[in-house]
Amino acid sequence: MAELRWGSASHEGQLRSQNEDHAHTGDGLFVVADGMGGHLAGEVASEMAVDMLDERLPADGENSLDDLVAAINDANVKIYQGSIDDPDQAGMGTTVTAIAVVDDPHDGEAFAVANVGDSRSYVMRHNRLRQLTIDHSFVQELVHEGAISRAEARTHPRRNIVTRALGIEPYVRVDSWTMPIIRGDRFVLCSDGLVDEITDEAITEILLAHADDPDAAAQALVDAANEAGGRDNITVVIVDVLEGDDPPDPTAEFDVVPLWNDDQDDQDETGESEIVADPPDTELVGAAPALYDGGDDVTPVPGAALPIVDPDTQPAAADGTPAADDATPEPKPRRKRLAGFARFILALGVAAVLILGFAILAAWARTGYFVAFDDDDQVVIYQGRQDSVLWFDPTVEAFGPHRDELDATTIELVEAQPTFESQASAERFVSERLKPTPEPDE
Repeated sequence: MAELRWGSASHEGQLRSQNEDHAHTGDGLFVVADGMGGHLAGEVASEMAVDMLDERLPADGENSLDDLVAAINDANVKIYQGSIDDPDQAGMGTTVTAIAVVDDPHDGEAFAVANVGDSRSYVMRHNRLRQLTIDHSFVQELVHEGAISRAEARTHPRRNIVTRALGIEPYVRVDSWTMPIIRGDRFVLCSDGLVDEITDEAITEILLAHADDPDAAAQALVDAANEAGGRDNITVVIVDVLEGDDPPDPTAEFDVVPLWNDDQDDQDETGESEIVADPPDTELVGAAPALYDGGDDVTPVPGAALPIVDPDTQPAAADGTPAADDATPEPKPRRKRLAGFARFILALGVAAVLILGFAILAAWARTGYFVAFDDDDQVVIYQGRQDSVLWFDPTVEAFGPHRDELDATTIELVEAQPTFESQASAERFVSERLKPTPEPDE
């Protein structure tokens, strides 16, 4: 097995009374899970996820990427079933991010990376930090759509709303891929309690300041997040690769693409791919014709310029008169008819793109469900997005109890406007978690 060195640290933060994060380190498996749910159910869910991965990926086994994904799926089923069987654990869930040493059919020993939710994995190579995983969160969707920047996402009031987690539905989509084990790489796995408080630049500085001690680096990151506010549980796992493949040239870019990427043309014959883990800022895209070169900026990439040809100009002969052309020239009216037809086709294509874009926007605006109070303080199940998208407002699908029937903890739960992937999940949440407070006996 690859020679690794690791460290970890965890803290409940400055505002939470308990720590619902769980982590696992060692034996070729490293996991961070961030639980969610009342009555300590989040702590139960995150522990169930970590235990399942530890059980299904033994240190002495020949594990694979499929084994890691299967273990996460099994954890999802177990947590989901537990939330149904135990009313005190209804609605519990957890995020998970994991790295495991596996046997790869192309590379031999490799790292398998997987995640669900907004707990992240990073890799530092040649003193540069790159985010490996993609957050499954409400604000990441806004960033992807260009509605907000990555900087604005860090302080968005709904940054803690996840769009994917273990235990919420019977099935969950797991992002997963493999990457080579490179000597000198340093991996960071963390819950969102770290990245919501300090920037990637601050993380990089702390990692460099504790380059030879992963335990000290993990503790320093947790301390920095607490000093910045510590509004959530904070868990950090750091893994250093001491022996592995030779590192690439320091000037070479490196990116990875999850296996769920639909563009298989980007993959080479070994099955490895490239991914832009930190895509360019949306506002820069389209400013000028450009190709993304894998760096931090959108950089125009020069190419061979095509000659500019004037179809109405004939080459000149040596004496300055137009040179003879054996072919009969195309009549100008014919060129005009062709140009008009091209403009018509172009306009038709633009209209088709606009119609398709409108249809996609309408479908996106209607995806998902959430629970909230209406203007009359009635619990309502809405279909659609919490924030209206253009003229697409959420629609009312079902009603629940009145605010006056709920206790303070349950009211706070509803005011958080939890999201669900199906109406059935939302209705189950309302029926099981939002039970009216019993009237006191006379």
